[in-house]
Amino acid sequence: MHQKYNTLLDIMKEYERVGICLSGGSGSALVAIAAVEALGAENVVAITANTPFFTGEELLSSKDLCKRLGIKLYVPNANLLMDSEVVTNGADRCYYCKKRMIDVVQKTALELGIRILLDGSCASPEHFAAQEDQNEKVLSELGIICPLRIANITREDVYEIMNELSMGYYVRPENACLATRIAQGEPITLKKIRWIRAAENYIHSLGYALVRVRVKDGTARIEVAKEDVEDLMRQREEIEIELNEMGFKEVSIDEEGYKREAASCL
Repeated sequence: MHQKYNTLLDIMKEYERVGICLSGGSGSALVAIAAVEALGAENVVAITANTPFFTGEELLSSKDLCKRLGIKLYVPNANLLMDSEVVTNGADRCYYCKKRMIDVVQKTALELGIRILLDGSCASPEHFAAQEDQNEKVLSELGIICPLRIANITREDVYEIMNELSMGYYVRPENACLATRIAQGEPITLKKIRWIRAAENYIHSLGYALVRVRVKDGTARIEVAKEDVEDLMRQREEIEIELNEMGFKEVSIDEEGYKREAASCL
């Protein structure tokens, strides 16, 4: 077994009962798997803050994983669209969004008598260089533990370990929340979130695994993996018609392909 996974198990054994901030991504899935192996399913619960910013795949993945691991999943609502600091979509939007979600998760954990919360954030060169990273700031302020960082487990390590554990089904493409698709400074609304979800679901249905529909002033810019751009261009007319019917004024395809968000959710 991967040496870093053994290190992760040793870290987990320092705790008695934990809550996992389960995001639906690969990192938090690995944390849940390791916690169950180290502590037993009876000492692990998972908590997923349900928000309108989810694509929907995250919650389905979380439910499936928890059923497989035999642990309880709690899904408190985080109504981010009622938070002015979130919906104004300023430069600190990710900070306020993450903070509101963790607040909801912590409240649920305390009601369950759980005081140790584990997050699935990975170790990475970007993390160590960016001391003011908004996600890191929230986790630090609220006392959330990141065992993958302690074990120096990177995103690439996560994928390797999950496959070694025969849990490759839970290795997911990066899937930052839908709010990241809306141009900074442009207000976030439920209508825009629904637009984006519908557009991305449609393009996924055409066979593209990695899809982003970026929205600004009623226009849509589509990003797919670099190797898929040529295929997408051949379907451009069909896609433009479909997205126009959804309400987008203009539709374009980014010929450079997908660009990773600064705060992707694992």
